[in-house]
Amino acid sequence: MSWFSSFVRGVKRAIKDPITVITAGVYALTGNYAMAAATIAASGAANALAPAPQAPAQYSDFASEALNRTQMIKQPIVARRFVYGETRLSGVLGHIESTGSDEYLHLVILLAAHEIDSFQTIYLNDEALTLDGSNNVTSPSRFDGKVRVKLHTGSTTQTADADLVSESAVWTSNHRLQGIAYMYVRLRFDNDVFPTGIPNFSAKVRGKKVYDPRTTSTAYSANPALAIRDYLTDTSYGLGCDATEINDTDITAAANDCDVNFTTGAGGIEKQYEINGTLTTSNSPKRILEEMVTSCGGIVSYVNGKFTLKVAKFRSPLITLNEDDIIGSISIQTKRSKRDNYNAIKGVFSPAATNYVPTDYPALTSSTFQTEDGGLRKFLDYDLPYTTSQSMAQRLSRIALLRNRQQLTISSQFTMKAFDLSVGDTVQITNDRFGFTGWGSKIFEVVEWSFGISDDSNGMPVMNVTLFAREIVSSVYTWSTSLEKNFTNDNTTLPNPFNVPAPTLTAFDELDLFNQQAVSVLVANVESTSIYANQFEAQAKLSTETVYKSLGIGSGNRFTLVNVKAGGLYNVRARSISGLGVKSAFATVNHTIVGQANPASDVTNFSVNIVGASADLSWTASTDADLSHYVIRHSPLTTGATFNNAQTVVKKVPRPTNTVITPAKTGTYFVKAVNKFGFQSANAASSVALVDQIDDLNLVTSLSEHSDFTGTKTDCVVIDDILRIDTTNLFDSVAGNFDDATGLFGGGSGSGFIASSGTYDFDGYIDLGAVFTANTTATLKFTQLSQHTGTPAGGATDVDLFVSTTQDDPAGSPSWTAYRQFVVGTFTARALRFRAVLTSTDSKETPAISELTAEIRLPTRTQSDNDIQSGAGSKAVTFGSAFKSLRAVSISVGDMQSGDYYAITSKSASGFTITFYNSSNAAVDRLFDYVATGF
Repeated sequence: MSWFSSFVRGVKRAIKDPITVITAGVYALTGNYAMAAATIAASGAANALAPAPQAPAQYSDFASEALNRTQMIKQPIVARRFVYGETRLSGVLGHIESTGSDEYLHLVILLAAHEIDSFQTIYLNDEALTLDGSNNVTSPSRFDGKVRVKLHTGSTTQTADADLVSESAVWTSNHRLQGIAYMYVRLRFDNDVFPTGIPNFSAKVRGKKVYDPRTTSTAYSANPALAIRDYLTDTSYGLGCDATEINDTDITAAANDCDVNFTTGAGGIEKQYEINGTLTTSNSPKRILEEMVTSCGGIVSYVNGKFTLKVAKFRSPLITLNEDDIIGSISIQTKRSKRDNYNAIKGVFSPAATNYVPTDYPALTSSTFQTEDGGLRKFLDYDLPYTTSQSMAQRLSRIALLRNRQQLTISSQFTMKAFDLSVGDTVQITNDRFGFTGWGSKIFEVVEWSFGISDDSNGMPVMNVTLFAREIVSSVYTWSTSLEKNFTNDNTTLPNPFNVPAPTLTAFDELDLFNQQAVSVLVANVESTSIYANQFEAQAKLSTETVYKSLGIGSGNRFTLVNVKAGGLYNVRARSISGLGVKSAFATVNHTIVGQANPASDVTNFSVNIVGASADLSWTASTDADLSHYVIRHSPLTTGATFNNAQTVVKKVPRPTNTVITPAKTGTYFVKAVNKFGFQSANAASSVALVDQIDDLNLVTSLSEHSDFTGTKTDCVVIDDILRIDTTNLFDSVAGNFDDATGLFGGGSGSGFIASSGTYDFDGYIDLGAVFTANTTATLKFTQLSQHTGTPAGGATDVDLFVSTTQDDPAGSPSWTAYRQFVVGTFTARALRFRAVLTSTDSKETPAISELTAEIRLPTRTQSDNDIQSGAGSKAVTFGSAFKSLRAVSISVGDMQSGDYYAITSKSASGFTITFYNSSNAAVDRLFDYVATGF
């Protein structure tokens, strides 16, 4: 038996399995009746289908190929590649050259051994690029000015790239690469942009243009039938068949079947079958065709000297064969062996949704088939290397599974009536003995066909056809969108490791001791939230210098420059560095060094003079050269008050001013000087003020918060009836053992636990009932609570009072003003609400408030009118402006008679009613004046 006969038999056996039968065999037969057996005459194309030695699995596996085809490779000898449909790929580096003292690197990347239709998207690594009209990359922005990409589709008339010819020392106008699709890339050296060396370039392309016998034209198409025909007829790297060896009638029918529109589960429209992928000519033609026909579930056959294709589709029986057509014994097989059977199917494809990265399509299982197979699930691994649609992949895998479950087969010799059949055709067979009659008639798909000559009972030669066929039903090919499973893509999105954001940079200076000498130190504090920021690099220079000094590279956040020049303006910059060496853009700040300083001098000759409702504060101006400003505090205590327990009433009195006016309040006023380094006077100057009732103000109401402090607290906490700033750490979240904490118990362990500020909103508001212009005074009682084991920080805590007002009814839908700070103020409002802001500049200090009080006072005022005619009855008088509280009304009458008197009734804050009577108690008309007093 020859190798070719063995191959034919092997292929014929293979075709029994619809999954592995892709190309195979019924070959053209020649001979005469005198011959004892037919002779197979195989064409060169048929010989090409013989198996070739296979590459090792790791190189031929589809998933590996799909991953590798998007990677640039450098190799002296590589197989040519075809591209059909749309996919993403890279290629071999056909030329690498550096120019301009290694400033530029030129890459020629060969993609396909033929002309392609077009380039869709270019990728640098996995980032899509945007090109301008000059082929320069403009996005992502870090590649702007660094990358140029020129595209060549591989036409047979293309010329050499003009830019590469002009810039290269070796590339000439003869390097046209005609018939080869390629990319020419020029990179400009930048270690920060390309920290890992030469990046990978790939492209999504629309592949080879193919001939369509339906239109007799050549154009781009993803139709599998046209792609298979193209490979069969390609004379360069395909099978090289002549057009006369192609059954274009069947190709046309197959192409039409592929172009049928299908509705997907997502509601879109797609073709029934498409081919999208690449092939390499190093694989055998048999393997190439086997993989190509997976895109349409088809069968390629060589019949009567022509290649034919049938795609996965139910076909009505071509003929009917009955008992009269059977001339030999019948072999029936009702079940396949367990080895050849499976009840579930899964595999890998390269969907467009994953940017053509191979992944699993939704597996198809059947509990019914599994039960039939004894409960054991048996998967077939069925890869679809040319399918990029998940719905199409599910249709193809379902057809494969259901065709496999059609297990009834028949084999017999038939009369020449069966001669017109070929592999892939369907035939209806009726046979009474086997029950294939009437409604029981079976439809079979021909999977093997052979022609033979034998002697009849009289010794005469008789021609016959031997068929091997498997039962088929139309439901194998039935599809509904309800059968489609959701495709869950691996949608994990990680930050781009090549896009490292600039860090956050702050700069300041401080005093440090070096060799017992105080020196100014410039500090750059660098932080980043990026997960790729492994290190930071910081630099600084005087603004008058041109070269930056390195402050170091490290994983810490603090970088310093020692002994900087006082008063000098420094330019500071810093950037992040990833583990790959990718550097971010610089973050930049400018900082002026203030200079060295000692604590500010104490203030002298501090005095307070009460002038009406104001306190006039004055002192002797400090002569410190580095004086910045003064800070004024007030405590309601007249004895025992301290600077730390007082409230700031003036945060900054700038130099050289040495006077300030504040609202007059009884208590103790304090003043300290502050220098440019933030150091305060060691001791505060103080003066006690005793303020009498001012401007005849009357206390109307007050709102006091203490003990429970039931208002709204933000970063505040009440402990032992004291309102204080909360800590930044929960007690049980602090690392370390209980007894190894430093500081006082309330602060936990470590440092920096007290928040820098907290807010307390009073519980409720003051409603005056109407709009008044009221004097509002805030009074608070607090101390400075220290968690330091040593001396508390001076003036590290403070409490500020804020007020918000409305002229609307607060019980309705009032419009409140923004909160504004006050100590004593006059506000025109109906209702007022209050807020206290607690601050601390030391993480171990907090204000400790025992009481907060807001008091509302209204001034005494009078209203009057004269020459009012009462009329002979009751006269209602309405004040021009209502009082909050009416104290008295005085009446003066100009025409009273003997025995006259008057009566005042309905007296209220808004007015009164008066009636004049004569001696006979009769109401009379009188002319009167009034004066009303209240507040």
